[in-house]
Amino acid sequence: MQAMTVAPVKDGVVDYSQLTIAYAGTNPEDKVDLVTDVIDVADVDGTLSQTKNLVEIFEPPVSQFDTALGYANYIQKRYPKAKITVTGHSLGGSLALTVGAKKHLKTVTFNAPVPKDKLSKKDKQYILDNPTKITSYLNVDDLIGNYNNSYTLFGGLFKGDFQHYYKNGTGMGDIDLEKTLRSLSQGKLVLKNGQTISVSKEKLEKLINENHNVANWFDEKGQLRYSHHKVVVSKTQATFETKVSKADTALAERLAKIRGLRKKYGHKYSVKGGKIKLDAALAYALKAAIKEHGQAGIEVLEQTQKQIEAKLEANWNETLQMAHQIGTDLTEAEILEVLHYAGADKESLYTKPVEKLNEQLKPLKQLKEELADFDRAFDKRIKQRIADDQELAGEFGL
Repeated sequence: MQAMTVAPVKDGVVDYSQLTIAYAGTNPEDKVDLVTDVIDVADVDGTLSQTKNLVEIFEPPVSQFDTALGYANYIQKRYPKAKITVTGHSLGGSLALTVGAKKHLKTVTFNAPVPKDKLSKKDKQYILDNPTKITSYLNVDDLIGNYNNSYTLFGGLFKGDFQHYYKNGTGMGDIDLEKTLRSLSQGKLVLKNGQTISVSKEKLEKLINENHNVANWFDEKGQLRYSHHKVVVSKTQATFETKVSKADTALAERLAKIRGLRKKYGHKYSVKGGKIKLDAALAYALKAAIKEHGQAGIEVLEQTQKQIEAKLEANWNETLQMAHQIGTDLTEAEILEVLHYAGADKESLYTKPVEKLNEQLKPLKQLKEELADFDRAFDKRIKQRIADDQELAGEFGL
């Protein structure tokens, strides 16, 4: 297992509050990497590992997934206050996906096959429940990266909102990946319509490598070449992710600044108000982050509610329009009566569903009030703590 940890540099100073662990992908010259791909990623039912003597010879005594987790534990222990993100491509992405799920870390992977048995049910449920924390970028044409994502051979398929698909336009998007993988030894590409195309070994290898190589996604400026082909993420989700990311970034910057002030001035102001001010600044930073996260979540629910109501209304209007087109000899009242008896009137298609939706979201109003109450109470408590500490300092003549 190969990995490295990086930190951003701001104004010439390394910011250790934000760390990214990058796991390396498969090195074709490394037998351990290849065996890990066979045993831990591809070989879902153990078929390959039972029949390959090389696997028995080169199988490492410790799984790379275990060492990847151990490395993340080491970094987290060494930098306990850091916000850690894990990332990786190919095998490195499989390692990052597993570590991120187990340790609940922000995770971004590229062309990462889902490992066969390294994710527990609890890990998989966490991934499904947290698509804004676990993000897997996949090329729809990638024969390797899509394994256990969009297709499988041994029943290890795992799908969810955490997967974001792109298309790079090399022409493999219409290919049946599973059937093509089974026909590789025959030098054939199998299309989704059942047609087969014979290709040379050289061309096949080139296509596979192009579609799996993450570098081909970006231009010389580092911009994604195929961004217009990206499968659309809902505006609501994108807005939520952006706001949460900004809140996390702002909190990290505030904490870094506070740590810097403590390091530089803490010894001078540890008694006469300096420590009090720094503690208050820390509390305010945390309060702001909590409030921003809560508001982002509430806005998602409110926006989703509006979208659902708009779709219900559009569905009713479309139904009514179609009824008018069909019942050209009927009056408006007669059309509405027919729709009522068919269970397709406005009350059934719009009014009742909206009422049910509003009933389900009733707790949202209380949640907004509780968030506002929490914010006010937190603010009041901080001010009270400052006043108490200053009064106590005055009594001691400090």
